[in-house]
Amino acid sequence: MISFERVGIIGAGSYGTAIAQCFGRRAKKVLLISNEDRATLCINESHTNPDFIPGVVLSENISCSGVFSDVSDCDIIFIVTPTAAVESVCRQLKQHEITAPTALCSKGFCNDEGKLQSTLFEEILDNDYAIFSGPSFAGEIAAGLPAAVNIASKNGELSGRIAENLSSENFKIEPIGDYIGLQTAGAMKNILAIACGIFLGLKLGNSAVARLITEGLNETARLSVALGGQKDTIFALGGVGDTILTCTCRQSRNMMFGEHLAAGGTVENRNGPLAEGVFAVKSIPILEQRCNIRLKIFSEIYKIICDRKNVNEAVADFF
Repeated sequence: MISFERVGIIGAGSYGTAIAQCFGRRAKKVLLISNEDRATLCINESHTNPDFIPGVVLSENISCSGVFSDVSDCDIIFIVTPTAAVESVCRQLKQHEITAPTALCSKGFCNDEGKLQSTLFEEILDNDYAIFSGPSFAGEIAAGLPAAVNIASKNGELSGRIAENLSSENFKIEPIGDYIGLQTAGAMKNILAIACGIFLGLKLGNSAVARLITEGLNETARLSVALGGQKDTIFALGGVGDTILTCTCRQSRNMMFGEHLAAGGTVENRNGPLAEGVFAVKSIPILEQRCNIRLKIFSEIYKIICDRKNVNEAVADFF
């Protein structure tokens, strides 16, 4: 089996740095690509990335560069950027004629039309690729706490190679066969977490949140099938596992944004980076139309964020 001795990671934020630490246990060399000079300097000089993963000392075999083309000699590349940046990264890979297998780690739709990342990737590149997704908070996995994620691709051999080469004792990578369902679940759970944050912010209770998650998972499974995925993927780590984590923990930026909305906040007055679910939700109307399905929970979140529907009125219409 071909090994991945040199791993490239495009995106040196929290999650990119965290998986670099995980992969550094198996690979000989891990190279992060960053567009922030401070991150590059700190990683190379002190083996830390304090703005994103404070308190963690990175492995000696992890380095960082601000030059995109430096990943040209890597055996595999992981794209760990916000979903909105995935297209730009793919075009840079093409420009530099980088043909290494690529893993997509972002969770969302690539535009407001519900385009899956795999579709966008295939429009631009001929590289073999996989979808990498699952319940794994950056701070936890960087600290060496146990976690497991899924990997899926059209080429099952690639998924197996990634799992075999880069899994470690406390960070397991488990292959599954449904790359469409894995992407769908990853995008939709971010929107669902916003809804859960709203419910918690309005103090509607954990019982109501449990029902919300259940309904949201059912809607996600129906959408996954409509897009060509498999219903059972909802029970995988990247399905119900990631949904539970994102919808129930205050480390979740999406859930905290929902609490912000419950308190009367808006997209405009939210401090800090916007949650990925804010962008993913814009695709809901076109997905409903294209797939001829009703996504009631997700449609209400769309109305709150995009149509400025009153939060309390939306909650009344949830069920």
